[in-house]
Amino acid sequence: MMSVINRVFSDSTIRAWGSCMQKKLLAVLTVFGCALLLAGIAAAHHGVAGYDMTKTVALHGTVTKFDWSNPHVVVYLDAKPEGGEMQHWTIEFASPVHMVRAGWSKSSMKTGDDIVIETHPSRNGAPVGITSTITFILKTVINGQALPSRSE
Repeated sequence: MMSVINRVFSDSTIRAWGSCMQKKLLAVLTVFGCALLLAGIAAAHHGVAGYDMTKTVALHGTVTKFDWSNPHVVVYLDAKPEGGEMQHWTIEFASPVHMVRAGWSKSSMKTGDDIVIETHPSRNGAPVGITSTITFILKTVINGQALPSRSE
């Protein structure tokens, strides 16, 4: 009986099986590692750590571009803060699907529109802000018409 078992499970068969299992384990660990790496990038991308969420700045200016695209809606505007010089601001909103659910559309604003907008400014002082996520939309007024907003 032992000779039959030895012939069926020879040393070369056992080594081949072990090598195959090592390759599968390596493949699984590689996929798992890549998933962890991408999850970290996604989490960092969707954070608001770069913005001062305790401070709200009101800007009045002119829309220079309205980019209604994924992953975020972005408005570019020229605004002059009180007592300051003209600045080119970039304001981030939530994704288009979240903005539509809130009552916005890709025609909510256009280049040349007069804009009054509240935003949480960048922590580093750059003229960049965030005005909306899936949980809030700060005040935005286009040509005297308030767009839908939502409290934090």
